[in-house]
Amino acid sequence: MWVVFDVDGVLIDVSESYDEATKLTAEYFLRLFGVEREVKKKWVRELRRKGSFGDDFKVSEALILFALSGRAEELVEEFPEGGTIEWVREKFGFQVFGGSIERVFNTFYLGREYPKRLFDFPGLWRKERPIVRRELLERAAERFKVGVVTGRSALEMELGERIIGFKFENAVTRELYLKPDPRALWELVRGEPGVYIGDTINDGLFVENYRRRYGRKFEFVMVGRDVEDVNEFLEGLLEEEQT
Repeated sequence: MWVVFDVDGVLIDVSESYDEATKLTAEYFLRLFGVEREVKKKWVRELRRKGSFGDDFKVSEALILFALSGRAEELVEEFPEGGTIEWVREKFGFQVFGGSIERVFNTFYLGREYPKRLFDFPGLWRKERPIVRRELLERAAERFKVGVVTGRSALEMELGERIIGFKFENAVTRELYLKPDPRALWELVRGEPGVYIGDTINDGLFVENYRRRYGRKFEFVMVGRDVEDVNEFLEGLLEEEQT
């Protein structure tokens, strides 16, 4: 059986890293457009929770356009469950060049680890803290096939493993596929049964897409809805395995 994890918000607390990098990226572009406006981190979290974005570059783009309109709070609320960046682009008839967003975001998030950084910055990834208890991961890895499917790049995943203190032998990063593309899960599990632990509507859609496309059973557990955190899930799983 497979136990497959999302990383951000599940294994690692990214409130001071990805959330902050998204906020700073959106505000950076707003200043380029001559607009001084605060982007609230609660908007970042709500959009990521509701939407099917795949990465924070698209979340940043959505917030840039929402903030430019002066109706960001209202539009975050209006954004549909499972909505994508296309909903935003169609609404405004405009998009921000993704390559530029990616470079600014990576400068804030990766800092000196990023060779193409636009300016010197220490890197917000250093503020990340593990949520998962390493000993629970180690015990799970002794009993199950353990892996991750994440929107992180391979470099970001490597940094995440440093934060957690655990090396995942099985990982699908955004260089291969972006959730909710079900091929990301197939790449890892090849039809074998298991469970995916995520924390967003997009994660649930990802597993649904996998079931529909491949006709295979795979469970989904949502942190914050089905369990309080990943440690509660792992403790329950390991207890169940012993009985």
